[in-house]
Amino acid sequence: MCTCNKGGCLILKILWTVVKAALIAYAALFTVFYFNLDTKLFYRVMPILNKYHYDVMPHRDFAESIRGQNEAE
Repeated sequence: MCTCNKGGCLILKILWTVVKAALIAYAALFTVFYFNLDTKLFYRVMPILNKYHYDVMPHRDFAESIRGQNEAE
């Protein structure tokens, strides 16, 4: 199949593998960009993650803190 020596064929195989991997990565990233899949994923995932984030945050009444500032003036 190869007419070159063993080292040259190995280099060509490695180069061809790198080119194929780059083309696959480019196609995947183009698909994500074209169909706006990253934003759609965050639209679905972020409410779930924020629910758990805001559940563990300490809760305080912001209206009380505003009233306290207005009374001090």
